[in-house]
Amino acid sequence: MKKDLSHMLDSFFDDRSLKKLLYTLDEYVHRTFSPIYIPIDVRETKEQYIIIAHLPNVKRENVHLQFIDDTRLLLSVVYDEQTETIDDEKKMIHRQRTYERATKSIFLPYPVRESDIQASLQDGKLIIRLPQKKTFIPIE
Repeated sequence: MKKDLSHMLDSFFDDRSLKKLLYTLDEYVHRTFSPIYIPIDVRETKEQYIIIAHLPNVKRENVHLQFIDDTRLLLSVVYDEQTETIDDEKKMIHRQRTYERATKSIFLPYPVRESDIQASLQDGKLIIRLPQKKTFIPIE
């Protein structure tokens, strides 16, 4: 009985159209209800305060960094992707376009001037550098 039930479930989920439907539903739920998350790391040295936003596979023209005031930056990232599948045998073309936009406020640890901020995109990481304004006291 247990093997029959297992076999029935396997054959039920082996149906290609059902698998495609489940995949499509899963993709829809993921894209609709899960916000785009932009992971941020912060590092401090005696000379700089460094903010690193991880943006894998994002093109430079899709990243926008805006100076809001002296203690906040607004990072906007646009994900615009097109995929096309061509099946010559069935003479069918499937096109899909995904457009998503993510924004994140980055609060700075102290007021800075816009001219003191440096930003660069390298290897999927947006690196934002600020001059260090904290005073570090050496401990002996």
